[in-house]
Amino acid sequence: MNNRKSKIINRDNVELGTAIAGQRSGNRQSRSGFTLIEIMLVIVIIGIIVGIAVPKISGKLGTATDTAARASLKGVESAISSYEMDNLRLPDSLTDLTVQKDGKGPYLKPSELNDPWKQPFIYAKPGSHGTGFDLSCKNPTSGKEFNNWD
Repeated sequence: MNNRKSKIINRDNVELGTAIAGQRSGNRQSRSGFTLIEIMLVIVIIGIIVGIAVPKISGKLGTATDTAARASLKGVESAISSYEMDNLRLPDSLTDLTVQKDGKGPYLKPSELNDPWKQPFIYAKPGSHGTGFDLSCKNPTSGKEFNNWD
């Protein structure tokens, strides 16, 4: 291949630079990067993916919180049953489950007395639904109630 250098001169006889034989020359410069169309296409594809994924993810988040509420409710219910077996009576309030008394307990940490929405569980004794106690919580967004009698 011939590697001759030649001068590039514009029409006013001003030298613009040199070129090696076999390369493109002229006023058109070679540019690297993306075109506006390519960038817009990528943005549209990302938008479509987000539009599909976000509703599915947010729906799963609500279901996961409901499942956590059921699990927390069962944990508190189990702690109440353990307290009852150790003390031969139900606790007067849920805070009784967080203290050690006569070498028994604690049955729960204070943070476990709240549902996944950071609201305290609703506890009543005696229970009015055929149980020794009522324990419930409510999803403030959907209004769905979780309890120990259903």
